[in-house]
Amino acid sequence: MEINNLKKAIKEQGEQNISLFKIFQYRLHEREMQPTIKEWRKGSNKIKAMIRELQILESKDIKKENKDICKTFINGYGEATKREITTSSYQKNQKRLTKDILNFIS
Repeated sequence: MEINNLKKAIKEQGEQNISLFKIFQYRLHEREMQPTIKEWRKGSNKIKAMIRELQILESKDIKKENKDICKTFINGYGEATKREITTSSYQKNQKRLTKDILNFIS
């Protein structure tokens, strides 16, 4: 399913669930409200599933965007890698190197 269609379906299901909840809001313990409550629960589960699917689709889009912007790093073995290096010493050295280069240029 497309992201926009999924968002629209989530909104519609949410509105339907709100209208169902308004019906049985103060009458939870009455027997005649039990089918309405079951329908509301099914709708809630459906919304949760659609939200999970939406999050997965959005994360895939973000990953695609990040792949396009990927920077190449040099690890401790001198190999080029796309994975970001998060050690503090590497980041300090990169900052120092950047400062040195900028000082040399200006």
